[in-house]
Amino acid sequence: MPRQSTVPREEIAALLRAGNLTESAIAEQTGVSRPTVASVRKTLGLPAPGKGKAPVHSTIEDAFRAHAAPAADGHVEWTGVRTGANAPMVRYRRNSLSAYRVAFRIHHGRDPQGVVYPTCGQPGCVAGAHLADTPMRQATARAAKAAARRGPVWVPRAEIVALLQEGHSNRYIGRTLHTNPLRVARIRAELGLPTVELRVLPLEEAWRARTRPVDGGHLRWTGTYREGTPVLTHAGQHYTAYRVGFGFVHDREPVGRIYPGCGVARCVEPTHLEDRTIRQTLSTQFNAIFGSAA
Repeated sequence: MPRQSTVPREEIAALLRAGNLTESAIAEQTGVSRPTVASVRKTLGLPAPGKGKAPVHSTIEDAFRAHAAPAADGHVEWTGVRTGANAPMVRYRRNSLSAYRVAFRIHHGRDPQGVVYPTCGQPGCVAGAHLADTPMRQATARAAKAAARRGPVWVPRAEIVALLQEGHSNRYIGRTLHTNPLRVARIRAELGLPTVELRVLPLEEAWRARTRPVDGGHLRWTGTYREGTPVLTHAGQHYTAYRVGFGFVHDREPVGRIYPGCGVARCVEPTHLEDRTIRQTLSTQFNAIFGSAA
């Protein structure tokens, strides 16, 4: 049975109006009982969800792909269910399987050994090419130790010069060619080329560069996630994408937690974001129309 918690009725109402979740799914997502969801639905005068609305997938691969959304830089965002530890799970024929293990098997053509998780730095990414099992991580660690013993790789000067003339930074060239950035800096000085100034985008521009419009007027975050929350690192500071987006449409600081009130998980569309003050106002309006909860 879902755990009981205090959830604003308008949050349940938004999920019911969206019409893409069953009462049981809404109860699981919000932490209330299914009868509570049914009570709110009846108060709103909404019809009971039809049976069989959930798509029936012929294979587990189809079930996986139905909730795997491509994002920037080759990452894949999971839009399906997650465990309490925020692990992505595939629901298939009443079974729950790790989305990491399913994606790994699809990409590599074999079952993983040991624990599987993304090594790309993007929490929750389910791109098969970004996942590694225990043997793969062990092999990577051995290769890294061997490379450290060998030291930086020597590359022809011409390759460094070519990238310098394209306007890349010393660090980028060192990382790309696996050579020492100090050598790159010396060649830059010998050629009389200027140091590359790293341009820091304005906060709003950096935020919008990590978003992608999706159907229904929603906005998907393609940047980094931490424990399931979209985050933005800008000029050395860390922000939640919700807080930054909230500031674009409200001329005040948010109060309490911010999350989307549209019923779409992790949507960052600024006009869909609500803080505690907005939720309390909506709750008051809701109760004035439908009456307070018994």
